[in-house]
Amino acid sequence: MPDSVDPRHLLLVGAGPGLGTAVARRFAGEGYRLTLVARSEPAVAQELRDTGADVSVLRADAGDAEGLRAALAPLFASAGAPGVVIYSAALAAFDDLLTVSPQQLADAYAVDVIGAVITAQLAVPPMRAAGGGTLLFTGGGFADRLPQELASLSLGKVTLRAAATMLARRVRDDDIHAGSLTILGQIAPGTPFDPDAIADVYWTISNEPRDAWREEYRFEGAAEVPAPL
Repeated sequence: MPDSVDPRHLLLVGAGPGLGTAVARRFAGEGYRLTLVARSEPAVAQELRDTGADVSVLRADAGDAEGLRAALAPLFASAGAPGVVIYSAALAAFDDLLTVSPQQLADAYAVDVIGAVITAQLAVPPMRAAGGGTLLFTGGGFADRLPQELASLSLGKVTLRAAATMLARRVRDDDIHAGSLTILGQIAPGTPFDPDAIADVYWTISNEPRDAWREEYRFEGAAEVPAPL
């Protein structure tokens, strides 16, 4: 890739505890430069800097469309823009389809879908110019099961998967690998859905050859749970 995009630069939108922290550690461990997007400085940022990793933090709310665009636009306009993007932000709330308010639906949609689309809109042009890149989105089994007590999150995950699939078809001919990872269980340390195991899946997907690319990946749990650090 030309200098406009760095294939060993990861942008992670949604760098909170759990999966976000695990993904950051996994890619930093492979020598990647990281840009983390979060509303406040995540603890993993300094943790990784202390190991010698190159970690930057952009403070932005994925649910604030214009704020997110303002934070990301300079990054993608600069040399060495991220060649790998993982969007893992979501707004989880207990609500019911028959009682959820329009504002609650809009707030969830802003994080679960609009933020992901804005990120893709900014990332694709420099990736196209560079001749490739990777864009991955964290989905969930709620898109399959549609639990009635998680209405807004379930709707968001359904739409996010559709958006990721549309994007994958739109940019494949540009040698950009786009798709979603549907996690079919509750993420928790020490379980088959340990965040470190899922981070390993993201690492594997991001390094797949072109003929192995899929529009949707599905994680049903690890056969072996990673040992604690």
